Amino acid sequence: MCSRTPVHKKCTRPNVHDTKECWFDKQRLDHFTYKPKDERWKQRYLTHEHYWKQGRRNGPIFFYAGNEADVEVYANFSGFVWETAKEFNALVVFAEHRYYGKGQPLGNKSLQVDPSYLTIEQALADYAALIFHIKEKYEAKESPVIAFGGSYGGMLAAWLRAKYPNAVQGAIAASAPVRAFASRLNPSFVPSAFWEVVTYDASPAAGAAPACIQNTWTFFQSLMASRNDKAWWGVVSEAFNTCQPLASSNDVEDLAYWVQGAFDSFAMGNYPYPSSYMGGALPAWPMRAACEMLASPRLSSTQLLTAMAEVAGLLYNASGDVPCYNVTSLVGPAGPGATWEFQWCAQRAAQELPYFPATGRSDMFWYQGEYDEAQIQADCRREFGISGDADWSVISLGGMDWSSASNIVFSNGEYDPWKIGGILENVSETVIALEVKEGAHHLDLMWAEDEDPRSVRDVRDRERACMKSWIKQYATTQAEADSTDSSRAALTATAAAA
Repeated sequence: MCSRTPVHKKCTRPNVHDTKECWFDKQRLDHFTYKPKDERWKQRYLTHEHYWKQGRRNGPIFFYAGNEADVEVYANFSGFVWETAKEFNALVVFAEHRYYGKGQPLGNKSLQVDPSYLTIEQALADYAALIFHIKEKYEAKESPVIAFGGSYGGMLAAWLRAKYPNAVQGAIAASAPVRAFASRLNPSFVPSAFWEVVTYDASPAAGAAPACIQNTWTFFQSLMASRNDKAWWGVVSEAFNTCQPLASSNDVEDLAYWVQGAFDSFAMGNYPYPSSYMGGALPAWPMRAACEMLASPRLSSTQLLTAMAEVAGLLYNASGDVPCYNVTSLVGPAGPGATWEFQWCAQRAAQELPYFPATGRSDMFWYQGEYDEAQIQADCRREFGISGDADWSVISLGGMDWSSASNIVFSNGEYDPWKIGGILENVSETVIALEVKEGAHHLDLMWAEDEDPRSVRDVRDRERACMKSWIKQYATTQAEADSTDSSRAALTATAAAA
């Protein structure tokens, strides 16, 4: 069932308004437990058929494995999918993840009704089933499928290829932190390393002002050292124009994490051109832009407060019309991002703040303690009634060992802090790792721009070459299978005649 998405404005590039909104009416609610009542739900996906119809029959299907937001976000920003689909005459599909966007299997408040069906394994099974539905619907049973995804979507794309190779013939997994599980089964993963990469992005080696790291470190040390000083609360509130005056040391700490979150976004969104992908209209090279506000090597405490408030405004007041800042955001069942919070609690799906602690020694923030699994479990039980289990995610999803997989490209940007959980070296001839120098969070999946570094152009060329080889490999396999079937049919006919 499909309907044309209404067009609100003309665009020079295809986006969600060039897709059909479709629904897979018979998606299983639970793929792994058979019950007397076979419960189904309607999964949303978007399609674009124009390139595919122009090409030959059985052209490829490009399947974007939607992550933790409305699927329209990925349809609008994933320019590489659109550009290569035109080149390959591919059918474009953007699939929406259960419990996100319109894909609510249990109504508008699915998370509150029953969150137990929100697992990575269920989402992967959704995508595998959806792929076979699409191939049947479009009479494309012999079409190869290439999965795409960035960040969590990249993890899903890689796992989809590894767990359902009959559904997906290859995967482009961009900025996919498949090893970012803090588990006793994964002792080499160091969560605090995330903030070391963020700090690197604020260094001269990454093009930032030389004084930026020191000024940032000084700000956080001073702020946290004075967090119990009631007289200081008013000064900080005024400098940052908070909606409510800071009234406790906990409020000061909330503000510190809020500012740290801005640097997180500057690092992940450190693109060479202006972009709104990180939630605000960030300028080109936003970390460098932020560091220019902290470029003076001799800032007084008052000047440092003012400068850091301007830095935060680069993200949180990109529009210029925010009257004040609410620096304490809710998490858990009642707050924004609750669905992803549940996924963190259930399976430790990657989430840096507030769980990956900075050290204040190897980074420019402050000492936030050690990674505390016991405290995380206690918080998750309080918020959602579950403790979660990172060990099972490692066991189930095989994030540490990819030697049995094939046809996956893992790409990671030099500036992307999520590379700490990524595949950074080739696993085999067909599971390869590509680095995007001067690249941030899945830059290679974005639209090609004049400002792109040479590195991302080269990575995209490598990805295209891999996709061509996967499609050729699939065509060869299909031809051999058809030949075998024909031989068997001939032998059967001969035997019948005899």
